Amino acid sequence: MIKDSVIVITGASRGIGKAMTLTFSKKGAKVVLAARSVEVMKSFSHELPSPYLILKTDVCSEISVKNMIEATVKKFGRIDVLINNAGFVEPLGVMDTSIDIWEKTMRTNLTGTFLCTREALRHMKKTGGKIFFIASTSGTGPRPGWCAYAASKAGVINFSMSMAEELRSYNIKVFCICPGGTATDLRKKLVPDEDPTTIMQPQSVVNIVEFCLNNAADVLEAQPIIIRY
Repeated sequence: MIKDSVIVITGASRGIGKAMTLTFSKKGAKVVLAARSVEVMKSFSHELPSPYLILKTDVCSEISVKNMIEATVKKFGRIDVLINNAGFVEPLGVMDTSIDIWEKTMRTNLTGTFLCTREALRHMKKTGGKIFFIASTSGTGPRPGWCAYAASKAGVINFSMSMAEELRSYNIKVFCICPGGTATDLRKKLVPDEDPTTIMQPQSVVNIVEFCLNNAADVLEAQPIIIRY
């Protein structure tokens, strides 16, 4: 399902999002890179052999998300796969978490996921496809000191399961990937002293997403798929 598919990836400028973009482009997908850091995305665009589209996107903004989806459909005619990957974290205990940090975390990780899903569905419901939610093992249990992040990812997990049932009649499959510690910039904020070579690499997450793009993986949809190193 990868070759010639139109795949929208949020948070595509770095980490897991960048790794997915590079991998799927090299396998023949038309990739849409959606993130705020346009210059960063442009810096590795020469490595993308298939048609691509770079779109400055703030998933916290309803207008920005609508514009990104419409630009995608205008260029490629459809959306086959949406990968909700954009994320934000500020690891603070509850007493140190301001309302601004709490709301930014929820708006990026959960509301942004909702907005991208809703807007993509306006087109995907006509053709079917697959939607991925990159959640986290943080959303499956307590994470003292990361309260806002863990709560937002728990919300993503539940939202994904609700979407799996709600979208079944549109022939849209929904996968919720919950990685454990992965060597990304976000992880550095959570555990700054950790040696990134000792934990899971972004490509491991990409490999699971790639597997789920095959119809053989459809039996895994509608549930949290936990992956750890």
